[in-house]
Amino acid sequence: MRKIFFTAVLTLLFAVQNFCSATAVTIETSKFNGSETLVYPIVHTGDAQVDEKINDKIVGELKGFFKGCHYAVQYDGRSIGGMHTNFEVPCNRAGNTVILSIVLTESVYYKDAARPVTYRHALNFNAESGVKINQGYLTDVGDGFNPHFSLDNITKKLREHAEREGIFLHENALPLKNIPANFYFDENLHVHFIFQQDEIAPYAAGIIDLDMDA
Repeated sequence: MRKIFFTAVLTLLFAVQNFCSATAVTIETSKFNGSETLVYPIVHTGDAQVDEKINDKIVGELKGFFKGCHYAVQYDGRSIGGMHTNFEVPCNRAGNTVILSIVLTESVYYKDAARPVTYRHALNFNAESGVKINQGYLTDVGDGFNPHFSLDNITKKLREHAEREGIFLHENALPLKNIPANFYFDENLHVHFIFQQDEIAPYAAGIIDLDMDA
């Protein structure tokens, strides 16, 4: 089983890269609103309808980020000092399904702020149908990784991760009350749950990326 991992950087703008030989999927790095610092992936699968399903959701995510930043300008009186995005696209096969994950990192700096605000969001797709993969899929993916995800197991792994990394979680962070909706599959089909800054730990802990198979 071949495993290829693609990471976008600003020097690869508009490059086309074949990164998932299982389906001949390619990625084109594009600019959002023509900005050199707002980059995002355009997926090409060879099927125009599948491409449209996937790319519409990617662009929708970027539009949501852009709209949120300018809402802060319009209604909160903030001034934007800079915005940037980057992405990673793990792809691999689980049983009969080729899983494509789009992991977008979005950051905005408001003038006079102490630090930028950064988010990481993931979108997961069946690369052959374009169907978005949600939490329910975690228990029925097929071969390649342990499909047994429960709230107790995630809480246990998060506690272990925090202890290992020296992260102090918020007092009421554990036990988790819901299975996190923000997750992705890496190139080895490990499932990662993403927790944003200040979601379960102090801001200084940064974004927490929990690898369930680490």
